[in-house]
Order: sequence, then C-alpha cells, then structure tokens
Amino acid sequence: MIPVIDQSCWTPRRKVLSCAQTQLPWLQTFGIQNFDRAEKPLALHMHPDCMEIVFLLKGFQAYEAEGQLFQLTGHDIFVARTEEPHSSGDFPEHISDLMWFQLRLSMLPQTFCEQKASRLARALQGLPRVFRGNAALEAQLREAFFCLASSDPITKALGQELFTCCLYRIVLLSRELRSAHADQISEAIVYIHEHIDEPIALENAAACCGLSLSRFKSKFREETGATPRAFINYVKVARARQLLRQGLSVAEVSGRLSFDTPNYFATLFKKYTGQTPSQYQHSPLPEAGGADNFCLEKIYEVV
Repeated sequence: MIPVIDQSCWTPRRKVLSCAQTQLPWLQTFGIQNFDRAEKPLALHMHPDCMEIVFLLKGFQAYEAEGQLFQLTGHDIFVARTEEPHSSGDFPEHISDLMWFQLRLSMLPQTFCEQKASRLARALQGLPRVFRGNAALEAQLREAFFCLASSDPITKALGQELFTCCLYRIVLLSRELRSAHADQISEAIVYIHEHIDEPIALENAAACCGLSLSRFKSKFREETGATPRAFINYVKVARARQLLRQGLSVAEVSGRLSFDTPNYFATLFKKYTGQTPSQYQHSPLPEAGGADNFCLEKIYEVV
C-alpha cells in the first residue's frame, strides 16, 4: 500500500498550513520548505483525493512519476495528478527552497459557482507535468501563505483571494511560450552537458549563447534559479553517480570529470547527495527504472 505523508508542522525550516487553518475546503495543505542540506530521498507516496503542485523557488530537486524522472531548477513547477504516486526516485532532496500545496478539486464547488469550479478544475487537471513559474508568482504565493496563516479574519480573507488568483496565474503560466533569453540559456546548458568531462570556463558558456559574462550570469540565474557554477557542479555530480555505479574509483571519477582534487570532489558530492562517493558506490542499487537509469539529457526537459 502506498503511504500517505502527514505534513502538518511549523518549524523554522518547514511551515505547513492545514485546511482548517486556511478555511478553504479545497486546499488540503499549503507549505514552505527550506532544505539547508541534502536529505534522504522522498519516499513513494500519494495524496488521497488531491493533486499536488510543487513550486521550486531556488536550488535543484528531482521528482519521479509514472516511471519518469524530472530534474527541476529554480522557478520550475512540478505537478502530481490526483492520487498519483510520486517520489524523488533515488535522488536525495537537494539544498533548495520550495512551496507546495495539495488541492482537492472535488471541493471547489463549495467556494465557487458550479460553472466556475468546473472550468478551474479542468484547467488545473490539464496542467503539464513541468513548466516555468516566475518571481511574480513566488511573491504572490508568499503573501497568500502568510495572510492565510493570520488569525485576523480580514487578513485571512485577503489570503484566500490571493491564493485563488495564484491558481489562475499558474494556469496562464503553463500556457506561456519560452522567452528568447530562455532559449539562449538552453544553448549554454547544452554546451555544459557536452563538455561536462572538461573544466568549463563560464566565459565559453556565455560566448556560445552570445552574451557577455555578466549578462550570462544574471540571465542564467533568472531563468534557472541557480548560478552557472552551481548548475555545472550539479550536472557533474549526476555524471559522477553514473561513473561510480560503473565501478570507477573515486580518484578516477574525480580525474575524469576534471575536479581539482579527489577531496574537493568528495566534498561537493556529499553536499549534493548527502553521501560520500564511497558510501554511494557501495549502497544498494535502485530497482530497474529508478533514478540511476536516468539519462542526463532529461535535465533539459525542464530547464
């Protein structure tokens, strides 16, 4: 039986509002999470009668659904459909900030007229698996969250209206075309992938998409929520996982991926995975179809 995760709590790193707190019958939970270190993989689970939307504010995360793994960077949105089992596969929960909420679409008619509820439910059910959010959505969701957390009825009512507006904004964002800058950054990401075994100079990555170094750094972070160097390190660690599973030694992997020293490689690997390279290499293999069968090209499906 697929477990259900109890998410109610309020700590400095994790804040979750329940349906009773938001007073929205169709909003099961609404949370903000800060991962200041890599943590164990998110176990396979589901949410009864609810769909879940995860908005990654910054950093990196991986989610697996329907046997497919999706790699997310900052401002990506991931959608798990109603009662759909999902997890992070074999990947740890990475250093990141994210918001998530679970929607019970069957309860929408309690707040909206039937026609409006039906239209919104269809739009949310039709969301793509992964698409891009933006800074405006982040700001509005944060304001909605803390208004909903208030005990003042007027402030809470404002939070309810703001959150409803966020849902419509999410639907509209899912329909937007990629910007010209997003296409330029995609060229840089392809370049990084093709040269991941080499020392990658940011000047070369910037040149391949026709941007100055300062403009490239700014636009890369704007589009992905991460610095170019953090993204390069993340892809190198993903490649290192594959090489370690193939039986290469830590020193061999460090050299193959052009890290300065094996010690620096080990430190970076643990930062992104929560394990040392040796611990990872000797850990049990995932089941067939798990994250270690993930091809690095998939990282571009959501950037």
